Amino acid sequence: MIVPKHRILQLFAITYAPGKDAASRYSEVAVMLGIDADTVAAIVAETVGVQ
Repeated sequence: MIVPKHRILQLFAITYAPGKDAASRYSEVAVMLGIDADTVAAIVAETVGVQ
């Protein structure tokens, strides 16, 4: 399944909650979209410029 980057980023933003770590947010988004959590992490890192 092809998921647009903007959709991944939108869901990542929605999953924000004080005290929730990034890894659990990646997993939550991955489950919602049916993709790999590493893919979510890579897209977020690429977008925010983390190398």
